[in-house]
Amino acid sequence: MNRTNSYYELYFKLAYSCQTKKYFVRSNVTISQFIDDIKMRARSDFHLSDDEDVEIVEAGQYHNINGRDPELAPALQPSNVLLSEMYENTNKNIAFYIRKIPNYLTIDVPTNYNENSMGTYVPRIRNQCVGYENV
Repeated sequence: MNRTNSYYELYFKLAYSCQTKKYFVRSNVTISQFIDDIKMRARSDFHLSDDEDVEIVEAGQYHNINGRDPELAPALQPSNVLLSEMYENTNKNIAFYIRKIPNYLTIDVPTNYNENSMGTYVPRIRNQCVGYENV
């Protein structure tokens, strides 16, 4: 992680893509503020739609709880710990993935509905399932 005065130079990659971005981030922000700031920047820089939510994942976590793929590692959790406290003894470049959170299939279940000709209810689909690309 390159540190210039009170800013860190951090690298970000949209998970499962070749899109990358470098951001300068203040060192005295909390992890919660860091996550919110990066989510806002990523929405614009990685051309994410308003209905796509993302998580921030520290890169390099091979053989994590979710498998071998570092992009599947657990996301950073909001906290009041300062970014400078979390990475103060790090002499290497720190990188992060910006991972899309999939929107799962939801079904409308009305309280009043008409049965079809076979006497069964056929649900209406409200959203399509959206998952990770290139997985």
